[in-house]
Amino acid sequence: MAGSKQTERNRKLKQNRAAGIGDETGRIPVRVKDAGTVLTCTVCKAELKCTKSNTEMKNHALGKHGKANYEECFVGAEKVAAELLAKVSKGGSISRGNDGSGGLTKAEKKKKMEAGLDDMLSAGLSAGKKKGKGK
Repeated sequence: MAGSKQTERNRKLKQNRAAGIGDETGRIPVRVKDAGTVLTCTVCKAELKCTKSNTEMKNHALGKHGKANYEECFVGAEKVAAELLAKVSKGGSISRGNDGSGGLTKAEKKKKMEAGLDDMLSAGLSAGKKKGKGK
């Protein structure tokens, strides 16, 4: 006879603790995000997070230092942005299908559910005119 779900969960947590996986209780985080890359301005030592488009860095270079090229302030920013863009285009940061949901997003699930309800509703309605009392 199989144990309860709680027993199974406790067994997995105990195995994780023994293997050194997860936190001190053995829990594994569902979603682990990268810390991100922070670059320092060579002129004023301001630290800004590197993103795909680097709009904050561009605005900083133009507004604070009057430089149109943000690469002068943040050396290597374009290379890091290109790596981030390549990672996103490969789907590196998006994890679908790991939770057993079939890979559908929340919006897709909602559309599918509404379509199913519409089918059920239309099947229950009669196709002909209502026959009622005539005047």
